[in-house]
Amino acid sequence: MRKWRSKPTKYLSTRPIFKEEYPDLIEAMKEDGLTGMITPHGVMWYHGDYQVSSRVVCRVWNLTESQMKKIKQYIYGHDPFVGEEDGKA
Repeated sequence: MRKWRSKPTKYLSTRPIFKEEYPDLIEAMKEDGLTGMITPHGVMWYHGDYQVSSRVVCRVWNLTESQMKKIKQYIYGHDPFVGEEDGKA
């Protein structure tokens, strides 16, 4: 599990990800080499040149299915990875 929050993550239930935390999560993903590309088939995840599934991203980043849906909506609206696949940050 990747650590991107400064607050404790051990809870009895899933701690929500607030909208203000999305940029921090995306930045941590970028630093780890993870890229999310918007395609006609949805958001496709890549680590380097390798495609990874959303389930793997959820498992590694400790995200629920619901949290992943919200993060994908954020990506659709803000496209924070634009230019990352060409190395043009």
